[in-house]
Amino acid sequence: MKKVCQCCGRNRKIGKFGKRSDNPDGKNIYCRDCMKDKRSKYTCTPVGMSVKQKSIRDWKKNNKKRISEYNKKYYQNNRDRIIYNKKSRKTIECVEKPSQKKINKGRKVCIIIDPKRK
Repeated sequence: MKKVCQCCGRNRKIGKFGKRSDNPDGKNIYCRDCMKDKRSKYTCTPVGMSVKQKSIRDWKKNNKKRISEYNKKYYQNNRDRIIYNKKSRKTIECVEKPSQKKINKGRKVCIIIDPKRK
C-alpha cells in the first residue's frame, strides 16, 4: 500500500509515514523524512529552542529524585574512572613567555598543561 506525502509529493510505502490517530488511515500526512526536516528546522529557531529548553527544565524539575538516583548509581559504577579523570585534568599556568597552546589574558599568557604528556 502506498501514500503521497503532502510535503515532498513522493509516492511512498505506508511504512514510511508515522502514526496519527486523527487521520482516517491512521498515518501522518507527511513522510518521516519530511517530518524530521520540519522538526530540525523548528528546533533551530529561537521559539523552538526556548520551547525545548522549557520542556527540559520542566522534566528536570519533575524528576529530581529520579535524576539523583541515576547520578548516585552512575557514580558507584564509574567511581574509579571519575576519580582518575579529576586527578589528571588539565591545569592552567600563567607565565610571561608565549607557547603553542595559549590563551591571552591581558599581558600574561596562559599555557594549558596536559599532565598525561609529562
